Amino acid sequence: MKINKPNIPENLAATDDLAGLIYRSQEEEVDITAQKIKDSSLANMDIPNLCFKQTIFENCKFDHCTLFNATFIDVIFQSCDISNSSFSNGYFNRCQFISCKGIGASMQDVNLQNISLHNSNFKYANLNSALLKNISIIESDFSDADIVECQLTNVELCRVKFINTSFFKTPLKGIDFSTSQIDGIVLSGEELKGAIVSTCQAAELARLLGLIIKD
Repeated sequence: MKINKPNIPENLAATDDLAGLIYRSQEEEVDITAQKIKDSSLANMDIPNLCFKQTIFENCKFDHCTLFNATFIDVIFQSCDISNSSFSNGYFNRCQFISCKGIGASMQDVNLQNISLHNSNFKYANLNSALLKNISIIESDFSDADIVECQLTNVELCRVKFINTSFFKTPLKGIDFSTSQIDGIVLSGEELKGAIVSTCQAAELARLLGLIIKD
């Protein structure tokens, strides 16, 4: 599956002062563009309507922050921690998450397009009512996450943990779970129509839905 990659220019302005960038962006009412932000942290900040373009975040931390209605276009998150922060109603396009931590992150009503996520931990994340289109998730953990009433289009999975994850009212047609772990997932049953699973997974799902399997 083809996913459009972030378009990042070669020459980026380097900084470790994310708070300063945000302050100037709000004062001047401009987007934050063409930056490499490294080793910077924000904590307990409520910052709505930010827009980041063609930017790399490396080893950055958003600790219990609220970035409502934020926009991220052509952005790479490398070894970042966004755990317990909220990005509700946000828009992400052509973004990569590499070795990131998003435990308990809130992404309700978020629009995610052309996203690559590798070796990342999003346990307990909330993606309720999110739109996910052209998504690749590899060797990552979404256990105990809520992926409820979502719209999934062209989602590619490889060795992803969905242990005890809720897919309630999220249609899973065409989603290939055969290399992933789906023990204890939460659903009503209708969501599974057209999903792709292994033989072992099919037997486990049948038991989950109350079927009695006789050898």
